[in-house]
Amino acid sequence: MDIKKGISYVAFGFLFTLININLTFNGATVNIVPDFLGWILFFLAYDKLGSYMENRVYLKWGFLIMAVFKGVLWILDFTGGPELGYLGIFFSLLALFLMYMLFGALEKVSRDFDPSREQTIYMLKILNLTASVAFVVVGLIMLITKAETLAVVGLVIGLAALVLAVYTTFVLFGLRKAVQEEA
Repeated sequence: MDIKKGISYVAFGFLFTLININLTFNGATVNIVPDFLGWILFFLAYDKLGSYMENRVYLKWGFLIMAVFKGVLWILDFTGGPELGYLGIFFSLLALFLMYMLFGALEKVSRDFDPSREQTIYMLKILNLTASVAFVVVGLIMLITKAETLAVVGLVIGLAALVLAVYTTFVLFGLRKAVQEEA
């Protein structure tokens, strides 16, 4: 168990799932900060967090499944592969579930190493889930009904989710610092 390294993996993993830097070469777009790297870091963090991940073995394998899916998606993006539609929505929901459960473990870490952040992490867990579910629901409605007028609603929800994600990243790096100081 190496809590310091585990929290570092989670903080940087969250950063990788948050940031997208795309470069275009000869009409092909390549994301140079792919999501699958973040999911790999979550996978590696599982063992480092030891007892905080107790009874959550499904997280480890869920992180691996997401890493593989996001890796395939990354390859399809620059090779011009097919749109994933409902399959993409399924994996978005899986990612939401995994993040929600991961944040439950992070609450426990915070309780032991930085109690002042525990309530913040709990609230971010709920707010990130709510914003992300709303974003997926609006996207699903748009996919089913072809109602492009919902794009503005999706944009507002997406921006709110982005602001929450950026704030969450700062909180995770703060928790990482607290764990380093304690260790």
